[in-house]
Amino acid sequence: MHDGAFLSGLSGVRLGRLTGFTAEGLAQVSLPTGEALSARSLVRLGPTDAGRELALTLIEGEALVLGLIQPPLPVVETDDETLVLEGNRQVTLRCGQASLTLTADGRVVVRGTSILSRADGPNRVQGASVQLN
Repeated sequence: MHDGAFLSGLSGVRLGRLTGFTAEGLAQVSLPTGEALSARSLVRLGPTDAGRELALTLIEGEALVLGLIQPPLPVVETDDETLVLEGNRQVTLRCGQASLTLTADGRVVVRGTSILSRADGPNRVQGASVQLN
């Protein structure tokens, strides 16, 4: 979790983390101090948001979620000839049942219902080991 310094200019705004929901549907939030709160929200929150950081404030003793802290956008660099799309952990291109995934540890995963590789020149497969079927 961030230290919250970037929110220091917003008086009364604090960082928290969504931990779940009460039976009444209120957000359950944990603060960096370990304190747990139930909160209403200005933004739509769902089960898939559990674990995400959020900004909240207290109004008349009641916690109110102001929004979710957004992850950094991927870095995109381009000139007229080259496009570089960079993700810190993973980049996936997906269309229907086909995907190409690149991971930070160097793995490249190509998935599809049918894969075709063509080359006008040599089409080489090289690796420490090459496994077929």
